Amino acid sequence: MFYRFANLFSSAQQSWAVFNRYFYKRALVLSGGGAKGAFTAGGVKYLMVELGFNFDLVVGTSTGALIAPLVASQDIANLIHFYENVEQQDILTDRPDLLAFLFSDALNDTKPLERLINKFFGDRRRYERLLQSSTEIFVATVNMQTGEIEYGNQHQDSKPILLKKILASACVPVMMPPVKIGKYQYVDGGVKEIAPFSKAIDEGATHIVSVILSPDPEHRETIRKEFTSSMDILKRTLGLLTDEVVDNDLKIAMVYSEAIRYLGHIKTNAKEKLGLTDPQIRKLFAGLENPFRGKRIVGITTIRPDEELMDSSLNFDPDKMREVVDKGYKKAKEVVSQEILQATGFFKPGNS
Repeated sequence: MFYRFANLFSSAQQSWAVFNRYFYKRALVLSGGGAKGAFTAGGVKYLMVELGFNFDLVVGTSTGALIAPLVASQDIANLIHFYENVEQQDILTDRPDLLAFLFSDALNDTKPLERLINKFFGDRRRYERLLQSSTEIFVATVNMQTGEIEYGNQHQDSKPILLKKILASACVPVMMPPVKIGKYQYVDGGVKEIAPFSKAIDEGATHIVSVILSPDPEHRETIRKEFTSSMDILKRTLGLLTDEVVDNDLKIAMVYSEAIRYLGHIKTNAKEKLGLTDPQIRKLFAGLENPFRGKRIVGITTIRPDEELMDSSLNFDPDKMREVVDKGYKKAKEVVSQEILQATGFFKPGNS
């Protein structure tokens, strides 16, 4: 009798797990930002180590693409170690500015980063853990020839291709060279989508925790200095473009979710307040293509700094990055605490 009950209980647990996984899908969306990814590392440490949260999928761009495999493998110790100890020479080597502009495809050489990715993520045991993980990863890249976003995934791509896509996702155009995969060149997915919400939504996420590495527009300070060199102007321009893209990424995701919610309210009010039947409600929308068919409301929790984290996303200074890791940890704790206190969002009491 006991064993029969135990088997029934085990079966019920498995059924609930399947039900929970189908109806509740947690996604972690990680924006680009180079060395500022130390902030993400700190935030992830709080969420996964302190709170014990796991995710069904992780979608990352640029530095987020480097973090995604470690999140999926739950290798948070190495994640923190990397972002607290990596130095400039581990990622890039400089090329002379003038020669690079005239005769090369980028201002920096990414051979050190390529070796680091192949050695670390290419490690047999570590890669096996990634393949066995129930957490799907998607790393965003942009195909230079087609102009389309493409994603790397541990189950859809071979190991060599995925490692190249992780590298490509981290390669900021002009600053870093494109990565050749087959007959195409690939660069940082942040060219089109710095915070890849759309992929998480397309994969069926019901809640997204996003880590964005720049402050919202209200917290951005005016830069007082005058830009006098072409290199400073280029870097500032890239920074402005990055801010614009990430703001739009978040705005579109929020509008998407609110549109589904609003459409649901219209249908509910039509039934409860106007007394319309389901067939009558369907007639109201007849002839209109519903872009939200089959889509679900997506809750979005955003963790982002209140101020600029550092002057340059290519400033891999271990001392500074340790400070940024701590800021990310504290900010994640603050955001979660606010949601619990206000009983709103994903981290409200009872939503685990």
